[in-house]
Amino acid sequence: MTDPADDHFLPHRLQLSSFEGQDTSALAAINNSQPLNPAQSYLIGLSSAASRKTMSSFLNIVAKMLGFSALQSCAWGSLRRHHIRGLLEMLSASGRAPATINTYLSALKGTAREAWMMKLMDTESYQRIQAVRAVRGSRLARGRALAVGEIHALFRCCEEDSACRGPRDAAMLAVMLGCGLRRSEVTDLDYASILLQEQALLVRGKGNKERLAFMPESVWRRIHIWTATIRGEQDGPLFTRIRAGDSVTYERMTPQAVYHILSERRTQSGIDECAPHDLRRTFASMMLDNGEDLITVRDAMGHASVTTTQKYDRRGDERLRRAADKLNF
Repeated sequence: MTDPADDHFLPHRLQLSSFEGQDTSALAAINNSQPLNPAQSYLIGLSSAASRKTMSSFLNIVAKMLGFSALQSCAWGSLRRHHIRGLLEMLSASGRAPATINTYLSALKGTAREAWMMKLMDTESYQRIQAVRAVRGSRLARGRALAVGEIHALFRCCEEDSACRGPRDAAMLAVMLGCGLRRSEVTDLDYASILLQEQALLVRGKGNKERLAFMPESVWRRIHIWTATIRGEQDGPLFTRIRAGDSVTYERMTPQAVYHILSERRTQSGIDECAPHDLRRTFASMMLDNGEDLITVRDAMGHASVTTTQKYDRRGDERLRRAADKLNF
């Protein structure tokens, strides 16, 4: 039995016409003095630009599945429980992982809540949507932890570079490996983020939460080489762009630039494929391998939950590999 719905706003059959969404800014509606719809109101309430970008993309995809051109034109207030369940089934059939589908569900529930708050959805319909259960199941964790030899190769590649980029890249990669920072956190660092007395970095992470990232001696040394011999002590971004001709600027790098730099250094050093987040996974695995407890690693990484921290542990793969190698037929 389906839920009662004002279906004249929504197609009776969901349309899986396109899964390619484009990022839109919910703030543009405010700047243009346009009324917000529930999805835009939900996006504005998210804590970070990265979250807004991700959820905006997901809601654009959903709007197109429902037969609308974009999230701004979708009649979110007419969503009902059977629409949500149909969307989840279609996302599952498209091969998306359970965790990804549940992120879609979270965005839809948040949008439904805004529709209810704006009196565009009745209480019973809203409650039925909130009662939709998350999809069960899991997939193998993506990414990997770097081996010690690969880490040495990366730093050797940077140290052999006599240009200004060498010390900068070495310091940046050291912060990611030795402090477990996300690439967006790295690019947000300023020179003022260095706390000399604590030998730490003041990091602003997801949810606008600040934490201290204490630097191992090797990280501290590379930061000092970059700032004392090349960058200088001026205010501004800690890691800056370097233009052609080895000209150091005080322009902030982008997260995409971090991705490009690691890709370039990885190729030069001859190690296997890896992404910036793999450096964060390496940090977590090394901390746990050194005997640190999950609570300590969670706090160091800026996670809200230990469950999230556990997903970064890549020691289990190696343990299973060693166990398999002992089998002899």
